[in-house]
Amino acid sequence: MVSLSLFAVWSGPLDAQVASAGGGAALPALLLPGDTTLRPLVLARDSVRYTLTMFRDADEVPVGRLVESWRVDTVGGMALVTRVQRLQRGTTQLVDTTVTEARTLAPRVRRSLQQNRRVLLEFTGARVRGSLAPLDAPPVPIDTTLRVAPFDAGNWELVLRALPLTADFAVRLPVYDLDGGLREYRVQVTGRTTMQGDDAHVVILTLARNRESVVWVSVATGQVLRIETMLGETTMLRQERVLR
Repeated sequence: MVSLSLFAVWSGPLDAQVASAGGGAALPALLLPGDTTLRPLVLARDSVRYTLTMFRDADEVPVGRLVESWRVDTVGGMALVTRVQRLQRGTTQLVDTTVTEARTLAPRVRRSLQQNRRVLLEFTGARVRGSLAPLDAPPVPIDTTLRVAPFDAGNWELVLRALPLTADFAVRLPVYDLDGGLREYRVQVTGRTTMQGDDAHVVILTLARNRESVVWVSVATGQVLRIETMLGETTMLRQERVLR
């Protein structure tokens, strides 16, 4: 979801989130790339368009359009998902491209052309290398080894497609985000409803304490139909699929 990556919604470090879990309640299982819970992605090619709208008090403000496309290629006998997001905001276009292993959901590459910078990340297990390049300055190298192998924070909806979303299903996902390092997202299925004529799972995606998104996911296709994220007490960002 581009509102969580290119819009750079803050979501807090992994250690701080684990420490802040209240009351000693049992945490959902931590799921890593390659876990047997994950189902292989079967999509061969897909594309979906979204509108992005900000709701502030009584105002409804269009803020952009998003086109996401996927394709699966086989390289060296391994199926890889290439996913491209193109966000249009006024005259500015932001482009984010990722390459992910279809079976394990392990990230391989992320390239991002954002408003003020270019990003290149290469993932090898728990190691992340690459560069961050402000548009008017030399690139800054990145080379870090994390405690666990992460998912790409900008690719969480691909992971949703591979999860067995059933009533009360819950899981924790370690993710790597360039602006915050290793983080933790939590996924919990809270219900099932009809959205845009589709049978849909209702999923709470917790980015950090007091920061959640509600996500409606098509049962039949795995497509994200709508995402609503509260950005403040009276401000909400909605990403909604455009029906063809």
